[in-house]
Amino acid sequence: MDSLYADGGGATGADGLYAGAGGRHHEGMTTPSFEQGPIRPPSEAASLLVRVVRNCGWNRCRFCPVYKGCRFSVRPLADVLADVEAMKAAADLLTAQPMSAVLHGGLVPPAAFQVALFLRDGGRAVFLQDADPCAVSPDKLATVIESVRRAFPTVTRVTTYGRAATLARRRPSALARLCAAGLTRVHLGMESGSDEVLARVDKGCTAAQLVTAGRRVLEAGLELCLYVMPGLGGRDLAGEHEHGTAAVLREVAAAAPPARPLVVRLRTTAVVPGTPLAADEAAGRFALPDDVEVAAELRSLLELLDGVRLELRSDHALNLMADLEGTLPADRERLIDLLDGVLALAPEEQAEFALGVRLGVYRTPRDLRDGRLRQALRECAPGAGEAAELGKLDAAKRLRSRFL
Repeated sequence: MDSLYADGGGATGADGLYAGAGGRHHEGMTTPSFEQGPIRPPSEAASLLVRVVRNCGWNRCRFCPVYKGCRFSVRPLADVLADVEAMKAAADLLTAQPMSAVLHGGLVPPAAFQVALFLRDGGRAVFLQDADPCAVSPDKLATVIESVRRAFPTVTRVTTYGRAATLARRRPSALARLCAAGLTRVHLGMESGSDEVLARVDKGCTAAQLVTAGRRVLEAGLELCLYVMPGLGGRDLAGEHEHGTAAVLREVAAAAPPARPLVVRLRTTAVVPGTPLAADEAAGRFALPDDVEVAAELRSLLELLDGVRLELRSDHALNLMADLEGTLPADRERLIDLLDGVLALAPEEQAEFALGVRLGVYRTPRDLRDGRLRQALRECAPGAGEAAELGKLDAAKRLRSRFL
């Protein structure tokens, strides 16, 4: 996918075990089944999930575990439209009868649990799956968007993933066509702005393509959300990662109108067992920075973003600091101060804080002063109160992969 660090989207696997466009019914079900892909961004947790393509057409990113071993395919338009109708049928039933009885009575397919979330949130948002629906023809994608908006007139937001290499090839008129059809936001996995880092992780795009793609999305009237992966440069390319990322963000953010500022979401790098990046680490070609090193990297990045206008979000459990959010440039100094608070801790406190966050006990450095929380950390991680701070930092960074 174009941005690895997303929450699960409700389906049971990357090949869509909720598959069933075309009107299949199971015993007891009164509405047809439909497909649902494996992931969506955390910000799309209550969105209706419409699967336009299966898996990822690139699927070479060395850090990504999601679609490895899965074949990419573009779903026939008729099947996608049938899915929209199946979701509408499930929504009608969920609205007409007690929702719990419909869901637990097997009257709708398992994927309809996501439809229920969508309805309980007011039926406002739709997310198009999987990794790069923008790869299909603009007319086809526009037809899907228009169908969704007709079926669910309460929808106010339609979003999708898009790869930079794909979007950089799209003519401005094609992106404007999607905006006119009702697409509102593109989620784009930038990961890094350094060509050296992008090449090493086999991202399949360049910094120049990231800038072109980002600016074209914004100039078409769409919102843009870029995902950045602190730590992806490893220990050896941290400087290149920071400077390249800042340069791309500066150029893309300049194209965003005041009403639609660029949104940047942080997804701290994790090494997932079984990925090519894990093989790189085992061979000594990649060294994953620990949480303190990532905090220093983020501080440097914020320093480099002086004067840049964007919204920063830290909305994933992979990140050490959930409160590292704000509007730049207004909140830039405050965010730097938050990072300085971590960097100023004694080494043993830095390690304890990182481990406490990864184990779900701590949230901010202030929690280090809470005796009850410190005791809770000792109980779930024996030895956490001892002085082996380097071991704890290493344990904390290994725990990141559990959140994928």
